[in-house]
Amino acid sequence: MTFSATCVIALAVLLTWIDLLAQQSSLAAQREHLIVQRPVAKSMEVPASTGARSLPPFVSAEVVAKFGGVARDIDLPLEEVSYVFEGATDQPFLRYRINMSVKTGYAHIRRFVAALAVEMPHVSLDAIRCSRESAAAQLIGCELAFSAFFERKPGG
Repeated sequence: MTFSATCVIALAVLLTWIDLLAQQSSLAAQREHLIVQRPVAKSMEVPASTGARSLPPFVSAEVVAKFGGVARDIDLPLEEVSYVFEGATDQPFLRYRINMSVKTGYAHIRRFVAALAVEMPHVSLDAIRCSRESAAAQLIGCELAFSAFFERKPGG
């Protein structure tokens, strides 16, 4: 191999390395944007007189329909969704845990979380874990965990 061929190969390797660093930096920036600041809805504001939050009543079918509707509206390809009711009696609210698996791009996930915050302000994103099959893969697989909070009726 000649000196000029070696230089060309070294330059190609260097450019590839620089491109990978740029992609990694871009991915880190995209991860930071996954944290969505959600606006406080009028129904969630803390009234000055009572100090209590106003939560919606718990209707299981409505929760499933709204989650599915938001996902359909933004074309989020859901792979698996599980809903678990957590009715701890020592809390002044009811909690419904929603876990989902998706395989899509960062933009879809960000849009879904933002839309969910607007449609269901009583829902919080608890955790998100994403991974790629390879560095060149366009889609990422993500596991998202949410908690939905609902009104506990007196004596319930």
